[in-house]
Amino acid sequence: MKYEKIRIIPKLEIKNQYLIKGIRYEGLRKVGDPIEVAKRYFEEGADQININDIVASLYSRDNLYEVINKITDQVFIPVCVGGGVKSIEHIRELLKSGADRVIINSEALRNPKFILEVSKTFGAQFLSISIEAKKIGTEYYCMMDHGRENSNKKVVDWLKELKNYQIGEVIINSIDNDGMEKGFDWELAKIADEAELKCSKVISGGAGNNIHIYQLLNSINFDGISLGASLHFNKIKINELKSYLLKQKINVNTYD
Repeated sequence: MKYEKIRIIPKLEIKNQYLIKGIRYEGLRKVGDPIEVAKRYFEEGADQININDIVASLYSRDNLYEVINKITDQVFIPVCVGGGVKSIEHIRELLKSGADRVIINSEALRNPKFILEVSKTFGAQFLSISIEAKKIGTEYYCMMDHGRENSNKKVVDWLKELKNYQIGEVIINSIDNDGMEKGFDWELAKIADEAELKCSKVISGGAGNNIHIYQLLNSINFDGISLGASLHFNKIKINELKSYLLKQKINVNTYD
């Protein structure tokens, strides 16, 4: 599914009911209440909110269900949730909690047939595939479990494989640029662009100001921009970003 307008998507990383943020997936620290922050981003004009429970693969996800339920009571845009999703039952529980879409990374890499199972059960548009990309030597590799484990699969090869599946969206995350706020990983962005995916593409990792976002969107075709640190630490305001992009002839949603 291609979007006619660029979506601005806050990325909320959650650990034990707290909104956290790190740099390059390390040095995590608490930065707020995810429920309050999600509501604020919704009011500022976010188009979607992506939530990732970064320890769901290690511990119980009961806290996540409660957080999602409270967020979706106050936020009336798509809420997409990932983190340790390994089974159809996990997905059903997320749906019951109010999630609109699931985001899968590690299980898709370990068991690509799971992509088919999810698409068949819920529909392709319900599924987002997240790629946690890290450059090792001269190649980008797909990492699993919030960057803790290397799948040994190259990003370029995984993108080729994903073209064979019916999915709604691919989210490209740069671990190397995550939280740095110095700009996107252009080499990684170009790899995603050259893959010519048939689904929507979202990029995440590195944006520190409005110009970073404009420069990327003006050069490479993405359907969405996912932002974390730059929003949490007030480097970027969603409404101001959208006004700026509109002035630069970048088509974004407005909710006036």
